[in-house]
Amino acid sequence: QKRKDGKFYGFDFKELSRIKAGYVDKSQFYAQYYNDPNDEGSALITQDMFTYYNRDHLYTKAGIYYIKDRPLNVYAAIDFAFSIANRADSTAIVVVGVDSDNNRYVLDIDRFKTDRIQDYYNHVIAIHDKYNLKKLRAEVTVAQQVIVTALKDKLAENSIRLVIEDYRPQTKKEERVLAVLKPLYEDHKVLHYKGGNCELLEEELKQLKPAHDDIKNALADAISIAVAPKQRTFQKFQEVKVMSRFGGI
Repeated sequence: QKRKDGKFYGFDFKELSRIKAGYVDKSQFYAQYYNDPNDEGSALITQDMFTYYNRDHLYTKAGIYYIKDRPLNVYAAIDFAFSIANRADSTAIVVVGVDSDNNRYVLDIDRFKTDRIQDYYNHVIAIHDKYNLKKLRAEVTVAQQVIVTALKDKLAENSIRLVIEDYRPQTKKEERVLAVLKPLYEDHKVLHYKGGNCELLEEELKQLKPAHDDIKNALADAISIAVAPKQRTFQKFQEVKVMSRFGGI
């Protein structure tokens, strides 16, 4: 048992160390003896890699979002529940903004359970109305393709212009997500807001095999399509003197 002070009671740690050494896959050891396949010491994304921004500095002007005076391009991705028939899984939509320095801001996380096309549509439209998305990426399998096709049809019926990109990954999900996110978190280029579903995201990021990974999957997909806005440049003009006597400059 794990006590409130974080210490475990009931283990002979000398014997446990001997047993642990016999496991090639240490996740199996932690699953059997701690009921958790995650070793806290082996986390590839750790708490010290998390950087935060103040949501009070986020505002919109003429349909464009800003962090302080930095304009953001806003993208999103949706990670569908594993099966359309299984309401035990959650669907996640993650919205990210990217500035001209390629900092990525987690702007919003919507997580819900449903098996109805109308519910998927309502959540996507609510996000698009709020953030005016440039693009939404949707990872699709055979079952999920039906959902995405239905969403596109409903958007067209209502004359709503939103680009939905079908995405069929060619590599394992865990490898792809880690390849996208780990370098950015190491460089502190991904900024979170405090509280809310961001706490769930951080728990998923810190575990190699979390119970649910829908939020970090959607985050990796949204970051993968995010393109930074062009840097604003200011042209410096030299003072021009007019020589009226000769008509020249």
